[in-house]
Amino acid sequence: MGDDNEKPATEKKIAAYLCGCRGAISDAIDLESIANDLTTDPDVAAVAIHDALCSRDGQKFLKDERASKKFERVAVAACSPNIQGLIVSRSLEEEGMNRYLFEQVNIREQCAWSHTDRKEATEKAKRLIRGAVARAQELEPLEDIEVPILPSALVIGGGVTGMQAALDIAAKGFKVYLVERTEELGGRAYKLSMTFPTHNCGICCMQYCKECVFTPKIEDVLQNEDIEVMLNSEVEDITGGFGKRHVKVKTPDGVREFDVGTIIVATGSKTFDPSRIPELRYEREDVITTVELEQLIVEQRNKGGGLNRPSDGKVPKTVNFIQCVGSRDKVKGNLHCSLVCCTYAIGQAREIKRLLPETEVYIHYIDLRGPYRGFEEFYDQAKEEGIQFVRGRLSEIVEDRGQLYVRALDTDSDTLLNIESDLVVLAVGQEPADGSDEISRMLHIQTDIDKFMKDINPMFPSEFRRGVYVAGTAQGPKGIRYSIEDAKAAAASAIDLMEKGKVMFPKIVAYVDEDRCRGCGRCKDTCEYGAITLEEDAEKGIKVSRVDEIVCEGCGACAAACCNKAITINTFKREQVEAQIRAMLQEAEADG
Repeated sequence: MGDDNEKPATEKKIAAYLCGCRGAISDAIDLESIANDLTTDPDVAAVAIHDALCSRDGQKFLKDERASKKFERVAVAACSPNIQGLIVSRSLEEEGMNRYLFEQVNIREQCAWSHTDRKEATEKAKRLIRGAVARAQELEPLEDIEVPILPSALVIGGGVTGMQAALDIAAKGFKVYLVERTEELGGRAYKLSMTFPTHNCGICCMQYCKECVFTPKIEDVLQNEDIEVMLNSEVEDITGGFGKRHVKVKTPDGVREFDVGTIIVATGSKTFDPSRIPELRYEREDVITTVELEQLIVEQRNKGGGLNRPSDGKVPKTVNFIQCVGSRDKVKGNLHCSLVCCTYAIGQAREIKRLLPETEVYIHYIDLRGPYRGFEEFYDQAKEEGIQFVRGRLSEIVEDRGQLYVRALDTDSDTLLNIESDLVVLAVGQEPADGSDEISRMLHIQTDIDKFMKDINPMFPSEFRRGVYVAGTAQGPKGIRYSIEDAKAAAASAIDLMEKGKVMFPKIVAYVDEDRCRGCGRCKDTCEYGAITLEEDAEKGIKVSRVDEIVCEGCGACAAACCNKAITINTFKREQVEAQIRAMLQEAEADG
């Protein structure tokens, strides 16, 4: 006879599946014992182990299981639900199962990869899948939210990244608003007269980046009727949500307001201010940055000259380049490497050698980093041309009787150097552009440890970015070529959304129980997205909270703030979470 508490087979609607992840899980966890344990659960209609549920065979297996066993809910123990979980749930959705009745727990990273003891890993995995089954039992079927997308875009930043994104979007016939805070387009790239082999596109390079066929042209942007350019302008405020955001821009002619469906953030970066490191003596005329050296070379080239130092116009006989100024320095600068500084400094050093063959040129470095192909050959050519590379951190730059001296330790020979220098060039790194923190706040974009903006993992579906894309050096240091590639990728994603005109988005948003709501407004005050409003309920004669599902990001802050438990998040309701916790605790007690 069966257990009196066992439900009839026709009511067993939950299926539990365990993924071996091609040995990554099954080698560390006893999946057979977990499967045997689950078969005793009266709520579980089907249990099976598969080697790779996210594979084509795995998806076919799930579809066949759904077709034959007609279960309504699924609990899966596998790897990360954020990527593979989307693949697994999609296969079941194609067989008619509601996607919100699916629960996946991660027993790879959280069990197999975090425990060396097989028994401990198995016990933990068993608790997690028990919790998943209990939670799946409480899940409710929902329908996705339909989000309309306006056919217009905002591009913040008018450097090469922003210009390329604007041109690509406008080429598809969509209206683009391009906002640039300075008086001209082009950014730093248009101030460079020379680029170097490991930065270019791989074809014959004339060393004028702004003339390159692959660099967006200012004239094309200004002449495009679908691009409205706002110079000397700044984004003042952005409200609304996915698909329709209201933008206020402060321009020289007043505040401009408009609505857009997508946004490209191309705020770029700025160079480190070396005056923040006093021992570099940046206040001296003959201590300049790589950017200033570039301008000096251009200025003197136009006059038909070679290179003369700023203080007295004399030809420098000794030039010292100091690398990593403001980069890789957690005390006085930034932790990150700025990627392009080594290549650019070597290129400038070679240019000086070309102009002034008799000038001695030193490059002081911690270690050289060239993330581009061809860098090693570029470096070897510089050495052959007589440029001297000195490994070791700079101690200081001193001035004695009007003469500059570079004091540095040569770690290769363990020698303290005191080099007389006529011109010192500081290879300044990149850091987030001014005002980028405000843009991050307006668009709720996370920033990393270096304060650059973080983009969502590109493995996620495009709509998970909610129509906001970060491109170019707004994400972190990178070269011109890769910034332009970023722009094209971001523009393609934005175009895809606008061409669809609408997308279906998961309904994991705040839900208000109006019978419990007393209109105190705590949830409204807590919501940083502006998704909650207080509206008059005519029948009750009181105000109640209402949620704009498109604007809501499902963060849960409102649920934590509500003193009456009247607001919660779909798929994270109290009974769903409590059921999961209770099942895991009961399993832990059973394990002793």
